[in-house]
Amino acid sequence: DSMFIVTEEAKKELKRIRESRTMEPGKHLRFAIPPVWTGYGSFGIVIDEEREEDISIFLDDDKVLIIEDSVAEGVDNQKDGDEDSILDFVESPEGTRFTLS
Repeated sequence: DSMFIVTEEAKKELKRIRESRTMEPGKHLRFAIPPVWTGYGSFGIVIDEEREEDISIFLDDDKVLIIEDSVAEGVDNQKDGDEDSILDFVESPEGTRFTLS
């Protein structure tokens, strides 16, 4: 059974982003796809409240990301067979960015 995986590098960057923002209690960073995500590309990170159907991603004991169960499944279903979907944070000549593979 394939799943949605977040790399250590991505978790560390998400934690850094969260700590650099003043976020209200109960707000978290959410992995979002359109229509929730309205920015450039096919996905992004938004600040949102947690909902019942969310999956939580932790770095140590810190909740660094939430993702709706159906979004995680939908992203994963675009893959062939049992490959996992991996959210990573990479440095490239164009700069640093999150990637989904």
